[in-house]
Amino acid sequence: MKILDIPKEFQPDYTSSYPGYSSGRNIEEIFYDMFKNNEEINTELIYIPVFWTSYYVTHNYANNIQPIYNWLDTLDKTKKYFTIVQYASGIFIKNKDYKLDLMVFSAGGGGLNVKGSSSEKQLTYNGLTRHIFYGDKGDYDIPLMCLPLFPSMDIKKDIFCSFMGRFDTHYCRIKMYNVLHKNEKFKLFKSVNFEKYKEILNRSIFTLAPRGYGYTSFRIYEAIMANSIPIYIWQDKKILPFEDDINWEDFCIIIHDDDIERLPEILDNINIPEKLKKLQEVKHKFTFDETFKYIKEKIKII
Repeated sequence: MKILDIPKEFQPDYTSSYPGYSSGRNIEEIFYDMFKNNEEINTELIYIPVFWTSYYVTHNYANNIQPIYNWLDTLDKTKKYFTIVQYASGIFIKNKDYKLDLMVFSAGGGGLNVKGSSSEKQLTYNGLTRHIFYGDKGDYDIPLMCLPLFPSMDIKKDIFCSFMGRFDTHYCRIKMYNVLHKNEKFKLFKSVNFEKYKEILNRSIFTLAPRGYGYTSFRIYEAIMANSIPIYIWQDKKILPFEDDINWEDFCIIIHDDDIERLPEILDNINIPEKLKKLQEVKHKFTFDETFKYIKEKIKII
């Protein structure tokens, strides 16, 4: 396998502050280290090891990225490539006519997108105005995780269903709050600190995991690590890693935001022990080693 030699400016030194418990390295950096130690992989695809998330964040959230557009234009269009991206919007290209045979493994959900109105919508709800991602997906979904993985605690699960976080990043979250906050089975909290967040997730049988700006969230995989059944509330596009290998319906509740009103009824009819059993059976899939194995299998197919 060939790893493309790229300008150093596209691998900036950057320490992420989110999630707060992480080492500060984004998914691109983590997998780059893994691929450097596994160059014997037999594939015709060339790996593009750009640190997309770090580059975009350090360049005014992708508002000043002409150099990388220029560099992408220099790549040999007769070759096939792959890359890995965490950034929710995926990878920005100059226009929809851009031609590069690039396979995208996306943790945040986005694939190749033109920045601006073609991949975002500006929506107003509850007196708020927010930009929401509605762009193209990547070729393959991978889990949105960090290192270290979210910690599991051996404590009693005495909360039926919880959510701790922001309610304003997508209108489905406000809808979720309005529908559920008066139901005593559902405990909805604004963010406090990581220690409280860790405790709440580990105490919860179910964890609400609605989309935000992007199609997915860290919370889905944090819930899995905490042995809590995730409730993925999606809108526009679903992001479900390893869907060709595992059945998400076995261990996760997946609902469109149109069905939030039905959620209490849905949960009342769930076989909780069976869901938790199935979650334990697939939990090992949501690690960097297993995701690396999955990526290797996909690039070998080509």
